[in-house]
Amino acid sequence: MADPIAIDASRASPGLWDRVSSWVAENKAVAYTIAGTVVVVTSAGAIYYFSGQKSASSTASAEKRKSKKERRKEKKAAEEAQKAGISLKDEEAGEPTQLQIIAVDDH
Repeated sequence: MADPIAIDASRASPGLWDRVSSWVAENKAVAYTIAGTVVVVTSAGAIYYFSGQKSASSTASAEKRKSKKERRKEKKAAEEAQKAGISLKDEEAGEPTQLQIIAVDDH
C-alpha cells in the first residue's frame, strides 16, 4: 500500500473562490458597482423581452387595424375639415356646416 502524501496547506495555491472572495473584500466599491450594473441591465433586458412578447401576441388585432394609407387619408381629411371649420362631430351628426346669421330689426 502506498504511503499517504501530506500536502502543506500553506503552500497550496488558493482556489478560484478564495481569490474572488479576497478581491471582493479588498475592492468592495467596485464589486457593488458591478453587481448593481448587472442587476439593472438584467432587469432592463427582462422588461424589453416581456414587452416584446405582448406585441407579438397582439398580431391578430393588428389585422383589424386600418392600413397606413387609410390612416393617412383620414388624418388628411380631418386636417382639411379642421381648416374649413368643420369638426368631425359636426359631419357625423349631420349638423349644418355653415352658420346662418339672422338679423333682427329693433325699430
